[in-house]
Amino acid sequence: MLNPRVWILSSLFLMLAACSHLSEEVTDSDNSNEYEREHRNNEEDKNEHEGLVVAETDAGEFILRLISEKAVYESKEQIQLTGKLQYKGEREELDIIHVESPLYFELLEVDRGVELLYHPTTELEEKTVLKQKEWYEEDYVKRISYSEADEHADFFHSFMEEPGFPPGEYEIELRADFTILQEDQPITHQYATSLVIEVR
Repeated sequence: MLNPRVWILSSLFLMLAACSHLSEEVTDSDNSNEYEREHRNNEEDKNEHEGLVVAETDAGEFILRLISEKAVYESKEQIQLTGKLQYKGEREELDIIHVESPLYFELLEVDRGVELLYHPTTELEEKTVLKQKEWYEEDYVKRISYSEADEHADFFHSFMEEPGFPPGEYEIELRADFTILQEDQPITHQYATSLVIEVR
């Protein structure tokens, strides 16, 4: 007959072993669920951009993304461009300081060699709050800076008056330019990404 003390110790070892096995199973399940969530998010992101033209710069704590609805547009068709910025660092929120907007678009009509640029009308600083892993985004709005004396003034007029872009090949560059305060010291961040579209 087993000594009662030995029987109690044996029962305790069996219980501990069972709990240890259960703990491992829960951990494996959690890892599997985390993988499934990440895989599902990647698939959703892929499906979201299916059929679109996408350019992206991954710069450590930030992602800059430029999206065009199409690669080829008709001349009277409205151009759909979106610029997106995401903070993916450790903080839940991050304040960024910028002039007018942290994002701006620069265009080059390749065939004519004409730059379509916009210069902010104010130097006043503004602040935007970026939430961790959430997109800040802006759609492209036509606006350019030029003078009537410019040799390409007629093209600029046509560009601004038409609902779409004049026919040609356009390199679209999205730029991010902002500052963050790190231990009360301003740190400037500048990123860029680009894509090419055609207007027939």
